[in-house]
Amino acid sequence: MLKILLIIGAFYVGLVFLLFIFQRNILFVPDRSKPNLTDSNVPEMSEVNIETKDGLTLLSWFYRGQAEKPVIIYFQGNAGNISDRDYKARFLIDNGFSVLLMGYRGYGGNQGQPSEEGLKSDGEAALAFAAKEGFKTTDIILYGESLGTGVVVNLGISSEFRGLILEAPYTSIEALAKKRYWFIPVGLLLRDKFDSINKVSQLNSPTLVIHGDADKVIKMDYGKQLYEGIPQPKKFIAFPGGGHSNLFDFGAGIKITSFIDTLE
Repeated sequence: MLKILLIIGAFYVGLVFLLFIFQRNILFVPDRSKPNLTDSNVPEMSEVNIETKDGLTLLSWFYRGQAEKPVIIYFQGNAGNISDRDYKARFLIDNGFSVLLMGYRGYGGNQGQPSEEGLKSDGEAALAFAAKEGFKTTDIILYGESLGTGVVVNLGISSEFRGLILEAPYTSIEALAKKRYWFIPVGLLLRDKFDSINKVSQLNSPTLVIHGDADKVIKMDYGKQLYEGIPQPKKFIAFPGGGHSNLFDFGAGIKITSFIDTLE
């Protein structure tokens, strides 16, 4: 019996060790190939190189729309690269908006390794780029998808923006990890917590939260819980039948542009 317990204990310790070492490989699943702008749905966008404070050059896509419209800075989820979001950029561009699809470090041919702090630095670089292009913070909409909602929250607590859009958000990575790895002390091991639930009370921009009620990756209950902590003005839109990455098939684009049009 003792031998069996020792084997089980050794296996558990080994499993915890592996999860600790490879946690960022689980959280961040980048497509590291360079996105092909020419073959995308938005060939009129331009490739831009955005410099971060820690010396990285991040390939991103930018389009300047109508002068009276804000710029939408888009922060993707944990998988793929910006080219996978070209259909969203297509819709936004067709509605007159300037759009910046921000390329993360370690994604889409960019150097560096992703982390919470690193992605925040990437977001700050995106804001600096927008400022150089002549956009004030009140001309900026921050739009985050899934993992990217944590980037938006981290940026949103520092300034007042025209608005924030959170698509399929979570309360924290720790909460998601505890649900999946209930047998592991994730709170002690997690490097990148993206603890949005304890930050959103500091947001001071109008915020739209959208979520599909059939989302099996991040259940809508997480989005509702996060929404409760966000100050007014705010709006929550649920999409019946909507999953984790198909909300534009359910009319999310129209809801987003309608929300933006209400902002001053």
